[in-house]
Amino acid sequence: MDKNARQVPRISVVAEGKRAQATALVRTTRPAVLLSGDASGKDSLPLVETVSALPGAPAILVIAERVTERDAGILRVRGAAGVLLHRSARKHLAWGLTAVSQGSRALSPEIADALLHPHRASLRFPHGAEDRIADLSTREREVLALLSEGLPNRAIAQALHISPETVKDHVRALCAKLRAANRFHAARIAWQAGVGPVRV
Repeated sequence: MDKNARQVPRISVVAEGKRAQATALVRTTRPAVLLSGDASGKDSLPLVETVSALPGAPAILVIAERVTERDAGILRVRGAAGVLLHRSARKHLAWGLTAVSQGSRALSPEIADALLHPHRASLRFPHGAEDRIADLSTREREVLALLSEGLPNRAIAQALHISPETVKDHVRALCAKLRAANRFHAARIAWQAGVGPVRV
């Protein structure tokens, strides 16, 4: 492996079962991440509350067929590390697993939009996402690309061989240039602009 390649956690399935078996499976297999799928996210709520209260609880990623912003918000508050929509999960699952396994959060873009702008169906930028990122420096674009994958500051720092404090400064600067409310908003702009992952 290239010594400069970005490190991605190795993911393997250690157990499968029904939601009623989740607590017992978590206690015996001690997974880093627990996936729960259901129709609306509501069926996963008792599991999220119970499992997140366990000692050494895994990060919980919920995959729902459909979910309202209210239910997604409740899931996050009660302990879910991420919520993805089933229809786009194939596209976002890899970075979502990476994000939650490293202590960050993962939301499908549609859910992030709904949580950030509950009174708007979608984000609309007056000059387009591409124009928004035009003024970013090369390093800020690299940070934005990794941020858009859901990586926390420490993982971004390792990938770019800089300090977490420097990453924090870059995130603050790019959010100001993008007029983004937070890192999730900045990630959404990156997705719209087609900013992809970088390889260093």
